[in-house]
Amino acid sequence: MKWNGVMSKLVKLSGFIADEKLEGSGLLGVLCFFKDGYVYGSNGVFEFELYCGVDFDGVVSASKFYDVVRVLDPRVSYGVSVSDGNLVIRSDETEVKISMIEADGKVNRIVCLLSSEEGVKEGVEVNWREEIVKVLRREGKIALSESSSAEYKVICFAKDGVYATDRVRIACYFMPFLVGEERVLLLSVDGVKRLVEVMGDERVVGAWVVKGKLYVKFDGEFYVGVLGYDISYPDLKSVLLGYKKKVKRFAVDMVVMGEVDKIVKILDTSDVVHLVLEDRWLELRVKSARGFEWRKKLQKVDIDRDYAVGVLARDLDGVIDDVVELGLSDEVIYCRSVEGVEYVVATIS
Repeated sequence: MKWNGVMSKLVKLSGFIADEKLEGSGLLGVLCFFKDGYVYGSNGVFEFELYCGVDFDGVVSASKFYDVVRVLDPRVSYGVSVSDGNLVIRSDETEVKISMIEADGKVNRIVCLLSSEEGVKEGVEVNWREEIVKVLRREGKIALSESSSAEYKVICFAKDGVYATDRVRIACYFMPFLVGEERVLLLSVDGVKRLVEVMGDERVVGAWVVKGKLYVKFDGEFYVGVLGYDISYPDLKSVLLGYKKKVKRFAVDMVVMGEVDKIVKILDTSDVVHLVLEDRWLELRVKSARGFEWRKKLQKVDIDRDYAVGVLARDLDGVIDDVVELGLSDEVIYCRSVEGVEYVVATIS
């Protein structure tokens, strides 16, 4: 077969699943080529299947493929073949050989699943908006934080929104991402992270939920799957809305909050950031373990009451940037980002 533009996409996808610890099994962390034209890859939480026009069967390490093939000149025409147990990529001036892997297991291919699964053709609708990439990245940062336990390293997709927590912070986006799916889906945050990277460059053709997994089809016979989990998960919406009723909320300047975010990023993670409301002024006060103090008046606010709350710097990181609304109480601070993601963050005494 000839190298083509779709194969260039395969290089990027191989980087998503590359993991030398997994590839020994011959099923995960590898690229499986099939003579019907497709290439399949998976790392256990994120999988894809892409039509490349392949005319041979074979398995190669995704990490070796990614490391080698990404340095090839995409403007050059290459031929791709199998010879003496190697995947061979050749042009008039260059020849690259990648050794094949012996794979004993059976790959559960996405194209076969979606063509045979009973009821799968009903599908769901992906409610795509321009801001959704930023939304899912924000949610992912919460789910993957150091404070998050293993069972919370998921993003919750419910019929009324998208939620995430690390037990200290809650993030909620009260608009559905998947329309037509009544069940709550708890998807791997690592898998969603890769899905988001793909969605930024592709056009969604269809989506299905099969046995707790989300499958998305993109233009050009390109499929992605994200692993789902069946675990007990808290009702984050109710918790956030309960705290939201108790806080005094006020509009803030997004540029001012961006300056606060810059300060937070230079602090020690264990530093306490004090947000103070005094005489209708919002003020930031920090005494850092790194040996400096910072006190800054931020902006006038329309709240006729004084507050002083403390929150760990690490819990504000990734939350305070691009904030357009803030709220304070003795228990939490509340933030709403410009995209509409709402947060509550636990305060400390």
